[in-house]
Amino acid sequence: MNWGGQEYRTLREHNYLNSNGHKSWIMCHPDSGFFKKAKELGYGNIVAMDFSKSWKLNVAIKVLRFCRQQKIDIINSHGSRDSLLCLLSFIYGIPLIRSRHVTSPIKKHISYQYGCSHVIATAKAIKEILVNIGVDESRVTVIGGSVDLNKFNPYNSSDYLRKEFNIKKHDKIVVNIGMIRSDKGQKYYIEAAREVLKRNKDVKFFLIGEGTGNKKLEIELRDMINTYGMSESFFMTGYRDDVASFIHLSDFTVVASVGVEAQSQIVPQTFATKRTVVSTNVGGLTELVQDGANGLVVPPKDAKAMSSAIIRLIEDENMRNKLQENAYMMAVNNLSFEHLMDKMINLYCRFIPKPKKC
Repeated sequence: MNWGGQEYRTLREHNYLNSNGHKSWIMCHPDSGFFKKAKELGYGNIVAMDFSKSWKLNVAIKVLRFCRQQKIDIINSHGSRDSLLCLLSFIYGIPLIRSRHVTSPIKKHISYQYGCSHVIATAKAIKEILVNIGVDESRVTVIGGSVDLNKFNPYNSSDYLRKEFNIKKHDKIVVNIGMIRSDKGQKYYIEAAREVLKRNKDVKFFLIGEGTGNKKLEIELRDMINTYGMSESFFMTGYRDDVASFIHLSDFTVVASVGVEAQSQIVPQTFATKRTVVSTNVGGLTELVQDGANGLVVPPKDAKAMSSAIIRLIEDENMRNKLQENAYMMAVNNLSFEHLMDKMINLYCRFIPKPKKC
């Protein structure tokens, strides 16, 4: 129901397909952040569908009817509810690809073994989980993170942000970006910032994103910042559309996740901007962030280790330059969005019935 990295990736794929000779539709709940964001941005082919319950026969029939009317060749589902509601269409012969974006334990492995045509894992760590619960390795393809190199690059402008937040020329900038949730580890990021500021007052910390629901955690984090007396050095901006500019503003970004994380969108976006990353080693993050090569890796829930890594990057400019150069080359050579979509379309083509042209 929220707007986050998974939804952002899916909407980009949808846009790419429709811009490159294919036809794509998105079905999502009309009250979801995804539906509202897609409409706000002017995207077409967005279909309202009530996916609030795991099984409603009338919804499953609506999905099947739509697929037949539009002559849909393939369905890509992104969660357990929509996968189950697309099962009727799968039974009636429409290939169903399941995309899994999180590294949390899987409760209903039978649906991955028999209830779909294939599985897309957005990280190798997710594929390992699937194989360990009995899913045949040949039924899982890893298609990881990517970045729009036109939007995220070293040539973006961030001067207006320096004015907006009164940032001095000698200030160092550290940025954390993501929906405010307990599994994103923002609490440890704030604790790490507190330790860094004891040593260096010329560091400005940003937390870009907003909470969901009652925003209880967001309120708690704001209270932490005020209690620690960091309000002049630590900025919680809420949701921002100008993520590319904030990454460009930064000296490096921090991914503080402690729970379910595949390959954070922020990592390839940071790399493409020619910045490096301090990342925890949860989920599939270290499939991209290689400690000492293109970033620094720390244990989750360890504010002390995170603060030490931040201080290292602030104080060692040569190391920071080396890491960000390597990160940039990885983004340019391996993480372009076009590269991801080539893999995606090739996979789709494997399941489109012959002799129909792909």
